[in-house]
Amino acid sequence: QGYFVYDSKKSGAITISHLRFGPDPVHAPYLIARASFVACHQWSFLDRYDVLSYAEPGGTFLLNSSHGPDQVWDALPWEVQDQIVEKHLRLFVIDAYSVAKANGMGTRINTVMQTCFFAISGVLPREEAIGHIKTAIKKTYSKRGDEVVQKNYDAVDDTLSHLCEVAVP
Repeated sequence: QGYFVYDSKKSGAITISHLRFGPDPVHAPYLIARASFVACHQWSFLDRYDVLSYAEPGGTFLLNSSHGPDQVWDALPWEVQDQIVEKHLRLFVIDAYSVAKANGMGTRINTVMQTCFFAISGVLPREEAIGHIKTAIKKTYSKRGDEVVQKNYDAVDDTLSHLCEVAVP
């Protein structure tokens, strides 16, 4: 089940996706108050929003960052560091823009970040999730040609080697 909150601005806008997963249909007509998985696709949001306010203790935080796994901790705002430590969050980092660019997708990072989510979350077994992602890619982008489909496939295949868990001090 998903609810989406969109910002009205076009440039630098934020979208908050409230997603629920389960083996049975989910019927919960309200936004999520506590999330076991939070992802931030834009580094600049860390200074502008309380990205981790919804994160529940013991949850997971996925961050798109140009800072590698060895540098990202020191680059994070102290408020974000504090919440990660206080809530005992697992921290994962990927430079999604580099992966997208290297695979000919420009700045389109949705495929990269989606692959990270399914690889980390455990909602589905990893290989099954990747199979479903590739099926969706074929359905969504086949009208744009085989080259576009292949670029997305390549990005999926390249993502996991660039996804890193960061040791939280």
